[in-house]
Amino acid sequence: MTRLLAICLTLITISTGSHADVNTAMQNMDDPSHPLILMRTSRGDIYIELFPESAPRNVANFIALAEAQVTLFDASTAQEVMPHYYDGKGFNRILRNYLVQAGAPLNEMAPRPEYFVDDEINARALGLNDNTVFDETGKLNDWLNLQGREDFEEQILAPLYERLNIDSPTDVDVRQFEIHSALQDMSLRQAYESQGYRYNDRLTPRPPIRGSVAMASAGPNMNSAQFFFLLIDAPWLAGKATIIGEIVEGMEIVDRIDQSAVLRGETTAPTPTTATLIFDVRQVNATQSQ
Repeated sequence: MTRLLAICLTLITISTGSHADVNTAMQNMDDPSHPLILMRTSRGDIYIELFPESAPRNVANFIALAEAQVTLFDASTAQEVMPHYYDGKGFNRILRNYLVQAGAPLNEMAPRPEYFVDDEINARALGLNDNTVFDETGKLNDWLNLQGREDFEEQILAPLYERLNIDSPTDVDVRQFEIHSALQDMSLRQAYESQGYRYNDRLTPRPPIRGSVAMASAGPNMNSAQFFFLLIDAPWLAGKATIIGEIVEGMEIVDRIDQSAVLRGETTAPTPTTATLIFDVRQVNATQSQ
């Protein structure tokens, strides 16, 4: 650690008044044998308990990236490197009162993982088998979090039509009763599986709640390096987001990151003067297994 960085870390600790440490963090853990991660940021320290029994491959990938165990290609030098991937990254995406996200490359030439890790989600234990797309009154399930007819057509109808080999308005008219029956009986699990999500009911379930750490992805089975912290309970992410851990100390720091975003027009995208920097991410306990 450079002397300048050490001074910055000291000043941040003093200015935030944060008293979180590894001992109090371990006392708050679900299981002390789990990996405990210390994420030091420009707004204070965040301790994260990872859940290897819930998302073993994604947890292993997160630790490997954090601790320089993954070979990446640096396009700017045309060399292979093994960086501490998260060091020096910023929280690049903030959705006020919802989530804060980090892990994106600093620029297009920066080293980044060129692979994906599959989702790891227990759909049955999260209730996706028992929750249906429509309730008994005909109302769409709130967990779907659909914003309008276009979302419904894209996420529910289009995959259903593909499964039923319906490819024209005439087919829709002729088979409307079959379509109606399929929609009435459709569980959230079936709806999500038709979108490409796959599940493993042997994994320990973890719901998406305030303080959860989840992998950010562009679609099913596209987890890589980006992650986000949830600021609220988000049941609509159950079945779609792989939860890798939970904050055990430092949630107030995450709230501070969220509050640092200032609305500019239609965006709260961090600027160089408002962004929160990640100094480093390391495991700080010895675990029995990962």
